[in-house]
Parts: sequence; structure tokens; C-alpha cells
Amino acid sequence: MTEGSPRKGGKCEIIKRDPWEGMVDRTFMERVGLENLTEKLDDAMRRGKILKDGSKSFVSLVAMEGREVVVKGYHHLGWVHSLRHTFQGSRAKRAWKTANHLCGLGVTTPRPLAYIDEYRGFLLWKSYFIYEYVSGPSLQDFLEDSAVPEKQKHRRIEQVIEVLSHLSEHGLSHGDLKHTNMICNGDAVVFIDLDALRQTFPIGFLKRHRYEKDKARFLRDVRLFER
Repeated sequence: MTEGSPRKGGKCEIIKRDPWEGMVDRTFMERVGLENLTEKLDDAMRRGKILKDGSKSFVSLVAMEGREVVVKGYHHLGWVHSLRHTFQGSRAKRAWKTANHLCGLGVTTPRPLAYIDEYRGFLLWKSYFIYEYVSGPSLQDFLEDSAVPEKQKHRRIEQVIEVLSHLSEHGLSHGDLKHTNMICNGDAVVFIDLDALRQTFPIGFLKRHRYEKDKARFLRDVRLFER
């Protein structure tokens, strides 16, 4: 890797500036600048509103040039972990690809803005996924809200099942259907935290099996709210 500025790649800019590599939406890049996406990113996350501080990731709501975005930073978890992701690709890069793929399929998910990989020598050390902030209550809070009419709750449940069926048709399984991973924004249910999304086997009955498993997992939690 060498020092340098972003290079054009379609609607995105390719970042290659030692020790960082990645991809960023061009319009977003022009607004916030390269420095805010690399050397200043950790500081911005610490100053932001912390949404999660876990052993594997750190998530913060950050204001960047007047725009609210969510930055998910994936921690370094040891040499073996870093070596594996150096060859397999970072979780941030996979999240970026997944989000773009879902947007292409018409699935409501926050607009992906960038992924940034930070290296130490040849070894991937940390990575960051940046996406637009979507306001609204989680599906969990929405379903638990006694002020929300039951008809609206059932419609949101139907929307999630429709998305799961749509994903299955395209050979995808969500894999992590916690209701906190869905945001009720206006009339839409927005899917966030897509790390567990996986390609399923192309064989029909196996795709159906994964769909039924995702659906059952989702409805199990719904029944908990209905008690």
C-alpha cells in the first residue's frame, strides 16, 4: 500500500492510503473528506453516541459534516482472527457488499456509505462499516408499544415475512432475526446488522428449509410479545 488519494470506481471511490484501504460512496466522500474517514474516524466514534460497545464490535452514531451516520467498527481479536480475515476479507467489506446487494434487490436497508480496512503491515487489523442513520423505533419497541394499533403491528409482521420470502427466492437467509435488528421507519421495516446474512444452497428444498427456519425463529419472538 502506498500513500495516495481515492481513485474513481463507478459511483464509488477506492481508498488506498497507507494503512487504510476501502471503498466509499463518491458523494459522501466529497462531503466529509478522506481524513475524516481514516485517521479521524476513531476519535469521531468516541465522541459520537455509543450504540454498542461489545467484545467484537463498537457501534456509534456520528455526525459527519452535518449528516448523521452509523459507524460499526470491528475489533482486532488476535493474530489468528486477523490472519483469517486478511485472506477471507473483512467483516466490514462483507457488510458493504451485502448491503449493496440488498439495495439492488429492493430490500429496505440503510444506504451503505463506506467500508474502511486498517492494516498493520500486510495484516488486517481493524475494519469499519459506515451507513446512513435511519430513525425510528426498533421492531421490538414497536410491537411492545400498547399505543400502536394491533392492525399496524400485524402489518409489520407480514412485511418481515414477505422480505424473508423475497430473500429466499434469491438464495439468501437472514440468520439473525432479533427484533432489535429491524427499524420501523414510516411505513417500512428497515433491516440493519446484516452480518449473519448468508447464501443458501441453490437446491429448492434446502432454500425452503432455511426460509422456514428463519420464519419460525422470527414468529417465535413475535408470540413472546403477544403473551
